[in-house]
Amino acid sequence: MREEGVGTLAVNSQSWMLDSIAFHHDFEQRLLGPEGLVAVRDRAVQLWDGVDPVVHSYLAALVVSSPEDWYRACEDTHLVDWYRVLMAPWLTPTRSIQGPDALRRGLPHLGWHATESRRLARGRELLTLAERHLSVTALDRLLVRFGWGHKGWLDLDDVTGALDRMRKLDPRKFREHPELVAVVENAFEVFESAATKPDHVLLIVSD
Repeated sequence: MREEGVGTLAVNSQSWMLDSIAFHHDFEQRLLGPEGLVAVRDRAVQLWDGVDPVVHSYLAALVVSSPEDWYRACEDTHLVDWYRVLMAPWLTPTRSIQGPDALRRGLPHLGWHATESRRLARGRELLTLAERHLSVTALDRLLVRFGWGHKGWLDLDDVTGALDRMRKLDPRKFREHPELVAVVENAFEVFESAATKPDHVLLIVSD
């Protein structure tokens, strides 16, 4: 994929608001129920074959294995993929960060630490979202397969903290980097919209 410049605004990420409590309750009930993995897999296939446009826009953004692979082996190998697919019914489309790489590289010029900048642009590891909501029994099933590198989500504290910091930015900081005005304005709009759903988390899927 082409590397994005700091001022690039080509959209290469999508965002949704996730009802994380309801989703994890539903996921855990299926996983720990009498049918276990079969119930999780069958629900993933049902969503994959459905006609809901929001579900399809979300699934199209994911890099996951296909139902052909799922039917070949109903095992924990696909559990992380199914975890991500089963989020679909609990999503509401929202504003997206345009050019997350531009945001990641630009925020340090305005005083953010590189780690903070990367988190706001790409989100936290999905594993930490599962750790927050799943029981030990359900989480142990995921931990074996999850690992790191599956981003991303932001909670209300992440969003409101970023908004507060952006509101306090000294306009003079943009004199040397005027290209960051549009980048920060876009991020502010995304986080401001996300803050209107305090009982949800912001889910980010980037290229």
